[in-house]
Parts: sequence; C-alpha cells; structure tokens
Amino acid sequence: MDRMACVSLPAFPLQLLLDRFPEWADIPAAVVERDKPQSLILWANETARRCGVLPGQRYSAGLALTSDLRAREISAAEIEQGVSRLSDRLRLFSPEVEPSAEQPGVFWLDASGLEAIYASLLEWADRLHDELSQAGFRCAVVVGFTRFGTYAVAREMSFARGKKKILVFRRAEEELDAARRVSLRCLNIDPELRDSLDQLGIRTVRAFIQLPGNGIQQRFGLEAHQLHRFASGDFAIPLHPQAAPQPLIREIDLEPAESDMHRLLFLINRHLGSLLNTLSERREALTELRIRLRLDVTADDSKRERIERIRTADPTLDPLQIMNLVRLRLMGDALPAEVVGVDLAVRSTRDAPKQFQLFRQLTQRDLQAADRALARVRAQFGDAAVAQAQLEERHLPEASFTWRLLDHVSPPAPQQVLMRPLVRRIYNRPLRLPPRPRSEPDGWLLRGAEHGHVERFSGPYVVSGGWWGGSVHREYYFAQTRYDECVWVYYDRKRRRWFLHGEIG
Repeated sequence: MDRMACVSLPAFPLQLLLDRFPEWADIPAAVVERDKPQSLILWANETARRCGVLPGQRYSAGLALTSDLRAREISAAEIEQGVSRLSDRLRLFSPEVEPSAEQPGVFWLDASGLEAIYASLLEWADRLHDELSQAGFRCAVVVGFTRFGTYAVAREMSFARGKKKILVFRRAEEELDAARRVSLRCLNIDPELRDSLDQLGIRTVRAFIQLPGNGIQQRFGLEAHQLHRFASGDFAIPLHPQAAPQPLIREIDLEPAESDMHRLLFLINRHLGSLLNTLSERREALTELRIRLRLDVTADDSKRERIERIRTADPTLDPLQIMNLVRLRLMGDALPAEVVGVDLAVRSTRDAPKQFQLFRQLTQRDLQAADRALARVRAQFGDAAVAQAQLEERHLPEASFTWRLLDHVSPPAPQQVLMRPLVRRIYNRPLRLPPRPRSEPDGWLLRGAEHGHVERFSGPYVVSGGWWGGSVHREYYFAQTRYDECVWVYYDRKRRRWFLHGEIG
C-alpha cells in the first residue's frame, strides 16, 4: 500500500517573521494585516500572548498592552517564497512534494519505497523533522496512508505542546481512528461553519462524518459538503507533486578582475542572449533577472558581493528591454571593489507573453509601454518607488488609505458625471498653523498674506473617538481664501492647536 506523509507548520506567516528576525524570538512579536497602527493582528507568538496580545486586536491596542511588541506585515509574495524554499528542503527527503494551495505551511510527501533507503519510516520522519527544526521551524510530521488522515492528525499535533511531534501509522485502521478523534477546531475550516456545528454538539471529525451527506450541502453549503466527502473517504485526492524548478544560472569568472562598468554590462548582455535562447526553446519568458557581482574584497567580509534583482514589466524575451533595466540599476552606484565574477540567475514563467502572439492589438493607450516605464523607475529607484493608493476602512482621515506596490497599469474606467467632483489632497503629516487670534479685523491669514485671508469658513465636522490608540477630538473646517483657494483645516482640542490637513481642488 502506498504511504503518504503530511508536514504541518502552524502559524506559518509568524514562523516566517521569526525566521527573518530571529532576535524577536524572545520578545512579543506579531504579524499584522498592514503596516499601520490600526491594522489587525493576524498571528502572535507565545510571548505576546502571555502579555494579552491576541489575534483580532489592533496593533495600537497591542502596544498599549506591551510597549516591546514588534510587528510586521508578511506579504503574499513572501509567503510564496517561503513555501518554495521549504519545498526545496523537503525534496531532499522525497522527490514528490505537494504544498497546499489553500493553506500555506501544509505539505504532503510521497513516502512510498523509502524503507529501502532508511532503516524505517520513523527514522525518515525523524530526520525530516530535525532538518526543519535546525532551520528554525516548528512542525509536525505524520506518516500514514491517506491525505486527510495524515493532514488532520498533523494539524492536531502541530498545536499540541511537546518537543518532537512525529507519528508513523503502521496500519490504515490506526490512522482512520486517530483522524476521526481530531477536533474540528484544529482544521482549517470556515469559522461560521465551525461555530454552527459546535452549537449542534458536533466537535470532532467522527461526529461530523456521521451526518447525512445530502443534508449537509443543503444546510451548510458546498464547502461543508466537500469537507464531509473528503473526511469520510468518498472523495480521495491523489498526490499532485509540484515539479521542482530547474534553475537557469550562468557563473562567469573574470581573470583578471574587472572594474569598468561598461565592460561588465557588455559581458552581461552577451551571456543574457544565451539564457534567453534557452528560455525560448522552453517556451518560457523572463520575469526576473538576479545579478550577483562577486567582489575582490579581503578586508571587509560584509562587502564581498553585490546582489541586484531586476523585475520586468511583463514576461519578456526582449534583451534590449532587459538590458535597459540592468543599466539603470548598475550604473547608479560605483563599485566598492573590482569584480572577480558575475553570476546570472533567471526566473521565468510558462505563461505566453505578448510577443508570442501572432497579431498585436493596438489601442489608443499602450499599457505595455506604461508598464515598461514603471519597470525603469523601479530599476533605478527601487520597488517602493512605484505604488498606488488604496482606500481602507479606518477612523482617522490619514489612515483611510494605504500605499500598495503597483506591478501593472490597469486600463482606466471613467464614469460620466454632470459636475466635476472636488478632490481632497491630504498631507502625509498635518502642517502646524500659527495661532488664530481672538479678533481678526482683516480675516485669518492661514499661510501668509500671499495666499490671502479666509473669507468663508464652514464647519465644524467633528472626528472624535479612537480610545484604542489614544483619544482624538478634531473639529474640521473648510476654509476658502480670498484667492479662491479651498483648504481643509482642523482644531485639535487635545493639543489646542490648528493644523492644515489638506487642500481641495
């Protein structure tokens, strides 16, 4: 009978955070939804939980509980990179590894035939557990016979306390019995479904699969019905291993060492052509080029290399477009030492790029040209230089939007309006205004005589509350000056000062 193993890493984004900042292991740390004070806490480590910091709280509330709280946002790209990195580690123990698409941190491995390499499956699981533990990850390893059985038991073990969480089932009946004793709270199911089942007294997998399958779909929906079939064994999903990526790398040794950037660019361009030819034969296109310059430095070990990553606007095989980005990135800073070697690594995709199409549809606005322009800006000034504002449901005006990295330009979607709407431009930080005198014979001069005095004042519009991050009481006004400038000001009752928060135009 085929053997299957499941590896479960609980709170995977939090483990990625502590892997990136190991100095946070013994202090309160959390993963937040956004890098904002009012963002929700998604995961918190044990030290933070002992201080009362729990998922679902605001980051500002967590800071009120403990001033030592450290938090950071873990993006979807970082999670994807972490899953890919762990998949490579797990392939050292099994050639067939399938990471879960719905639940990052869960992996299934094919454990069939490994008894010929290891003394037993228990030894194999023990070495796998030690490999991940030495890398700084907490995990549970369960070897069994079915996908759901190994997953359910591994999830329950991963949340339990203990040093080593390893379990190998010798018989399928043992796995079946253990999986049916697992609590539904250990599984990654919808919280509303879990609470509804809890109200009916259904708290384990055994009690859940005893429900009639036809009635579950009618009462709880399709997701609950699929989980029922999955847990009862009516819907067995075979292993779908993820193919190991074949890296495309060129390592170039330079003798003698090179210090002229123009000659280095010519060298990179020559080897880039052969890499792109290989991608063309694979029907792939380049999405990212990683350049590693090995420097001839003996005094300072921290400057032995310079690594740059170039991201293109779209998957492409155009060497001119790629080299323009490389030139913008490398020509910006001088080399601290001579270069003794250049390593090129390519990330690609099988998605058909635009140049593979036979006919190209021309529009009045070339969005591809806009993407290429943004890629040039990112290459010269960094990824954070290209961002777009996104609205957020927040209490304070300055927290009502956040900046997201912009990868591609989307086509405009204008709406027909009878009257042009006014746009409120908000400053990143409100500007302090001079005190307002009690008597104003000539009107209030907000920003000096060159802007004119205030002729009309409308308000107040009160924004108050925010007890979770410090009380706030602001009285907002729209002020129109003599020269038809409309500004947005507020009086802070707590500070007893006036501030300029934005302009209307």
